[in-house]
Amino acid sequence: MPRFALVVLIGHAMAACTAVERAPALPLEQVPVTDFNSVAGNWEGVMVRSPQVRSRNDDWVQLHIKEDGTFHFEAYRTIGALSRAGQFTMDQGKLLASSEKGAISARLYRHAGQRDRLLKVEGTSADGVTYNGELTSARRR
Repeated sequence: MPRFALVVLIGHAMAACTAVERAPALPLEQVPVTDFNSVAGNWEGVMVRSPQVRSRNDDWVQLHIKEDGTFHFEAYRTIGALSRAGQFTMDQGKLLASSEKGAISARLYRHAGQRDRLLKVEGTSADGVTYNGELTSARRR
């Protein structure tokens, strides 16, 4: 391929990449949780820790919620895995759970006009560390 043709091809490719505009993000709307069936299933995402610690700032979390509100979650860290189970309750459209290890609340959202759902989770451990994350419905693999 002649050098000129290669330069033109690369130039067109770069122009095409820079000309692509992303559509603005659709606004999130909160969906009140009125029964556990509306959130039952598998969820996954990153939970971010605050205050941050150099060795582990975030955890990959998998959360399984059953139709009766019982849940099981696993958090994967570079130092290993953490696993817990519990029972959610509902209050004012959100999920709540607490134990001697800490407390968690979760709110359900979806993008306007879309079916995809998002579970925004906030937690506080017994030692005062907070965790925040956005979990999405886990895809079947």
